[in-house]
Amino acid sequence: MQIHSYFKEKLKNNFVKNFLTLLTGSIIGQLIIFLAIPFLTRMFSEEAFGVFTLFTSTIILLKTLATLNFELAIILPKRDKDAINILIFNVILILLFSLLLFLIVFIFKNNLASLLSIEQLSNFIYLIPLSVFFLGNISALEYWNNRNNTFKNITTGVISKSATMSIFQLFTGISSFKSIGLIPGLIAGQFFNFIILIKLSLKSVLGLKKHVTLKRMLYLISKYRDIPLFNTLLTFTNTLSNELPVILISKYFGFGSAGLYGLAVKVSKTPPGMVGQSISLVFFNEASKLYNGNGDLHKLLMAMQKKLFLTALLIFIPIFIISFFLDFIFGNNWNDAGLYVRILLPWLFTMFLNSPISSLIEILNKQKAFLVYGFLLVISRYLALYLGYALFNDIKISLMLFSGVGVIFNLFIFIYFLKISKQSKLQKKKVYK
Repeated sequence: MQIHSYFKEKLKNNFVKNFLTLLTGSIIGQLIIFLAIPFLTRMFSEEAFGVFTLFTSTIILLKTLATLNFELAIILPKRDKDAINILIFNVILILLFSLLLFLIVFIFKNNLASLLSIEQLSNFIYLIPLSVFFLGNISALEYWNNRNNTFKNITTGVISKSATMSIFQLFTGISSFKSIGLIPGLIAGQFFNFIILIKLSLKSVLGLKKHVTLKRMLYLISKYRDIPLFNTLLTFTNTLSNELPVILISKYFGFGSAGLYGLAVKVSKTPPGMVGQSISLVFFNEASKLYNGNGDLHKLLMAMQKKLFLTALLIFIPIFIISFFLDFIFGNNWNDAGLYVRILLPWLFTMFLNSPISSLIEILNKQKAFLVYGFLLVISRYLALYLGYALFNDIKISLMLFSGVGVIFNLFIFIYFLKISKQSKLQKKKVYK
């Protein structure tokens, strides 16, 4: 009875309920994908996975430019009539960027493929603007539902994407269309996610449409101008540094090695990513409300870190053990993926501790301070990967150097988060004395 009462009491907590809702969706969605991967690795080559990994890295980078990170501002205003203006601006911005990107791709297709060393993507390059359009709008709609505490909508979208993508890719693998690879399945999954989020969000959006005005939109763009001015560049450099291995491994070591790396990242990043993303969305919601209500962010951060560390141990120890059996799970051709996983784990462990609380950058308006950090990080990661190739011509050494750089920078940023959260607490006290 005591155990039952304990969990019943915990489930009354909004943070716990929202977190569990998002986590359930992530677990189901990723479980569907992971159940499909052992079949896909036996249907498609390492090179096919390498092309798919490079495509996803490309759209993740471009998505930041498409949205200018303005989706982060959806959750910040106190009033819903302000938030709806930011959401509509996001949709317009993403549409215009996607159309411009399609025009650029249409005119300069061959030049871009040669310049970026992505000739293998030339058959799919026209799908990049479409994928960026879906990804940008999905992100904006997820933040809108986050603001409205309709986390079930986000969960439904995530599951629909995973199921559609996996079914489409499996069908492709056993059909005569196998040569088109894995990318069309991703587009199909994004499309269904996008449509479902629109359907589930339409009522809340239409209820506020009378408040959408150009004048209000321009005012809010000006009010939150630090997000596109500083946070976009920060996010882009951070995303670039995370996706840099895919780009450089494809260039230096070939698409087969990129495919192995992509699978290693999928195995080692997905479980903590499921938990981390769910915590991030809920933490952003809670921390934003706490800050607007003059609450204690430092206390919230310390409590969160203790939970994150214990959670990290429960996640990463099983991943380390499983990494020794990846050749059995995915096939003999994927034996090196397990070694890549073990090399990357220290970086991913420290990144897991920081990712959910990184929303403090936007909440405390610290985008300017993080620009220098972002530039140093991307330069350091590039040098790590390049030196491993230029001096040793060994992908394993490149990944070791890359992982080591990630650990050092994550430890530094954790100390910084503690400092700025404590300063915020002291500043609040001075204002209300």
